[in-house]
Amino acid sequence: MRETGIIIAIDGPAGSGKSSVARLVAERLGIVNLNTGAAYRAVGLLALREGVDLGDGEALGLLAGRVRLEPGGVLVDGRRLEEGELRAPEVSAAASRVSAHPEVRRVLLPVQREAAERARRIGGAVVEGRDIGTVVLPGADLKVFLSASPEERARRRALQTGREDEVERIREAILERDRQDSERAVSPLRPAPDATVIDTTGMGLDEVVERVVHLARGARRDGRG
Repeated sequence: MRETGIIIAIDGPAGSGKSSVARLVAERLGIVNLNTGAAYRAVGLLALREGVDLGDGEALGLLAGRVRLEPGGVLVDGRRLEEGELRAPEVSAAASRVSAHPEVRRVLLPVQREAAERARRIGGAVVEGRDIGTVVLPGADLKVFLSASPEERARRRALQTGREDEVERIREAILERDRQDSERAVSPLRPAPDATVIDTTGMGLDEVVERVVHLARGARRDGRG
């Protein structure tokens, strides 16, 4: 029997605001925030640090076995990684390549699902990533897909990482990440058929959060969580 905690899936491309929205929605609803994409970033970061070929799926799968996902973030070998480490442009690019390998996804998929189910048992979770509603948690009670223009996403990421002087480089990295994510053979980036798509270009963070909270409360009233 499924527990009553709500599971909200928030997907979208790089820089669409998933992390900020998911964190604040979770706070508003009093539930856990899980960033599943951080697990792939952690593998990408490990690969860069340890000189592992980003094309070697088997070796990357072994790295993925060292990653654990918790409400407070992602751990490697029991040590929590800092947000700044995970958000560097080169780590974002590595994460996109890493996530295309079936060997990595096979290892991290149960890690993500287990973390979500643990969160459901204590009240629910906002789970963010790029394939949560389509692959990881297709039975989520609410699915939201956030989008925004590449220019807007680059500006946000530059502010988030303190790299305001690198907006154009970040925009190019985001466009490349979009291409890789949408064209990969395994779990390509796309909205779930039953997802609510929100274009956040020109919207303030509070406005987006309020919209998702409203949808979540509606899902709860409908008995979906």
